[in-house]
Amino acid sequence: MMPRSLIRYVALLSLAALGVGIHVFEEWPITEPWPTAALLVLTMVLANTEIELPLAVSLSLIFASVFAGVLYAGPAAGGLLGLAGAVSVRDIREHKSPVLMLGNLAQLLLAGSASGYVFVMLGGVPMQSVESLDRAVGGSLLASAAGVVAFFLLNFTLVGIAVILRTGVDPRSAVQVLNPGAYWVSLLVLALLGWLMASLIALSSWLGLLLLVLPFALARRTFRVYVELSEAFTATVRSLVAAIEAKDPYTRGHSERVAIYARRLAERLHMSRAQVDLTEQAALLHDVGKIGISLQTLTSSEQLRVDEVHQIRRHPVLGAELVEDVEFLANVVPVIRHHHERPDGTGYPDGLVAAQIPVLARVLAVADCYDAMTSDRAYRVRMTRDEALDEMTRVAGDQLDEGLVSEFRSMILADDTGGDAFR
Repeated sequence: MMPRSLIRYVALLSLAALGVGIHVFEEWPITEPWPTAALLVLTMVLANTEIELPLAVSLSLIFASVFAGVLYAGPAAGGLLGLAGAVSVRDIREHKSPVLMLGNLAQLLLAGSASGYVFVMLGGVPMQSVESLDRAVGGSLLASAAGVVAFFLLNFTLVGIAVILRTGVDPRSAVQVLNPGAYWVSLLVLALLGWLMASLIALSSWLGLLLLVLPFALARRTFRVYVELSEAFTATVRSLVAAIEAKDPYTRGHSERVAIYARRLAERLHMSRAQVDLTEQAALLHDVGKIGISLQTLTSSEQLRVDEVHQIRRHPVLGAELVEDVEFLANVVPVIRHHHERPDGTGYPDGLVAAQIPVLARVLAVADCYDAMTSDRAYRVRMTRDEALDEMTRVAGDQLDEGLVSEFRSMILADDTGGDAFR
């Protein structure tokens, strides 16, 4: 169920976007509509062509055309193009919540308008307003850079607030979820592309614009090969983990199911593609350290001795040590090591508290807990879905991240009802 605080936030955001939209269109009208119309069509196409960059960051190219609109026609074009790129066919096809789509429309209109506003306030001259392109470019470098920063910061802030209101995570965790540092290089590249697009439009070089955009479309296939290699690697890890788990009939398939739950939760939190993939890989490998624990201890139906409990509690450390020398898996090490930490500090191996625990480890802990409770074990029978969810809710805040438990509960219940913060 959508939190009322998020609904109120989207309503306020929409009213703000409406007011800002009216103001920028009155104050900085688009005097040459056809170039902006061309960018409008291009933005809508790019919004439906998500590209997987080699840095493992999933990023739409719409910022390039939004920024081109800012440079060419100012704040009104930035807001309009942001609006055009806010909702994709995929969002509609996957029945994304209307509230979230409205929020996305509002925040991208505001971000695009703010980028244009900062640009003109710092002396930037829209290209549609000058006869000499050199004059527009020469006096606008600092203003252009400030416009890029304004778009990034406002977009990040508005989306971050939505994530906090929707999931209940603390601001530090929201920053970890959004992972802003992963986007800076890509954003700067897209800003340069936007500047080139605006310049070509100002020169009426439509063929040049086509030739500029075409290589990016072709590069999409090249980047897709990279993604396919990553997916093949994950499939290999999945097969190896299945072979390891085969020795224990009670945990067979556990890591695969946890990976599915964890990935879905990470996607629901609108984490970057890099973090979603990282979450899945960590979930597949989270119990690999149990390979060093005797089968008798793992499958015992009797109460474990103190030394046996200590042995089992070493599996996060053993698992982290097993994968830390694999360069491709270096980033999953802290997630594996800390997936049994608890917000109240009573977890293991390091007794981390609340936000000290990596957010991906907290996501993994929720998924791991649910599957463990809904699976048969040697020492107990499985819980029902509702029993497991109620127990997770009971211990939320102490043993599990409260906001993530709430989001996970909504996700599981939505599976039966047919039932996303902004992307």
